[in-house]
Amino acid sequence: MDGKKTRTIQVDYLARVEGEGSLYVKFQGDRLVDVKLKIFEPPRFFEAFLRGRQFTEAPDITARICGICPVAYQMSSCHAMEQALGIKVEG
Repeated sequence: MDGKKTRTIQVDYLARVEGEGSLYVKFQGDRLVDVKLKIFEPPRFFEAFLRGRQFTEAPDITARICGICPVAYQMSSCHAMEQALGIKVEG
């Protein structure tokens, strides 16, 4: 060991995240050596809304999961469809 002091800052719970989260920050001396952000969200089983629906309905249905961030859910469903169909979008 080189004698440098190691400091660790740990935040167990964060507000304003979807679900719950924690933040772990580690320094050696004045140098940052590790940061871990963990978001814990239990399954909400929204995929049940999509059973029996046409796959083309997924972006519109998933966009209504959250009023604050509809685009994130819409894009996630589009990416899932692209992967399922083997489509690669460049750009």
